[in-house]
Amino acid sequence: MERRTFLASLAAASAAGSLPLRAEAPPAGGRITLLHTNDTHSRIEPFGPGNGAISGLGGVARRATLVKQLRAQLGPVLLLDAGDTFQGTPYFNRYKGRLDYQLMRMVGYDAGTLGNHDFDNGVGLLLEAMVAMETLQHANPAFPFVNCNFDFKGAPELGKRVHPYIVREFPGVRVGLTGVGVAFAGLVDPKNHAGITWKDPYESLKPVIKRLREVEKVDLVVVLSHLGHNNQGGSAPCDLLLPGQVAGIDAIIGGHSHTFLDAPVRLPQANGETLVFQVGFGGVNLGRMDFAVAKGTVRAASGAAMPVQG
Repeated sequence: MERRTFLASLAAASAAGSLPLRAEAPPAGGRITLLHTNDTHSRIEPFGPGNGAISGLGGVARRATLVKQLRAQLGPVLLLDAGDTFQGTPYFNRYKGRLDYQLMRMVGYDAGTLGNHDFDNGVGLLLEAMVAMETLQHANPAFPFVNCNFDFKGAPELGKRVHPYIVREFPGVRVGLTGVGVAFAGLVDPKNHAGITWKDPYESLKPVIKRLREVEKVDLVVVLSHLGHNNQGGSAPCDLLLPGQVAGIDAIIGGHSHTFLDAPVRLPQANGETLVFQVGFGGVNLGRMDFAVAKGTVRAASGAAMPVQG
């Protein structure tokens, strides 16, 4: 399908209130759907009454149902999370994040990254939650974590579970996944990230993207970012500045700023464009992006936020 025809069809579907179209695979290429969450903050149950526009939305069970439906309807799907899984409800106070990761494994997440609140109980309890998820008896495999701008030399056991990048392959498409996190200063007590140091995300990403493109030969590069959508004119790294600083990124799945977007923001970069998306917080929405690729190039892309409701 020609890009112009694809986008025209998408516009018609959006006007009708439907989900994004399945991206048709171009000749000698493939397609992939990215489903994603961010800043779920231990919100296991739906939001109750009195929460304004998000009242009645969310809930892990509902998210699992929606993901299962989409996996049945679509071809290749990756379910991803952009961090801050922890902190926010009594479930976190009681289970210290173990429940969150175990439920994410049951839902079928393929990868996640780390946010600042995931360190709220320190490295030891974060590691404990990961280990508990790994030992859960469930058909879905434990999902890996990605981050390339945290140095784990002083926390090697946690470092074993956080990879600078991973590659997932499907018919006609290889996907490279990496991640970046916000600076600890002013957000995380030094004792809670003991052994882990923060590095500049732009400079950390450049060699990783280069390797994904030139060595791993991926068709699609996805960054799970916990930097925040917009730094409001400040100097801190953010998602909206990232494509201009680091070429070769096709999709940025954002977190940290709790930004509600109905559809991805499209930004130019040296090798085409980057789709930047974030879907609020608390699991009230599930993000979806569809990509059709061929020979390392995105031929068509679309995206939309889907409310998680009963």
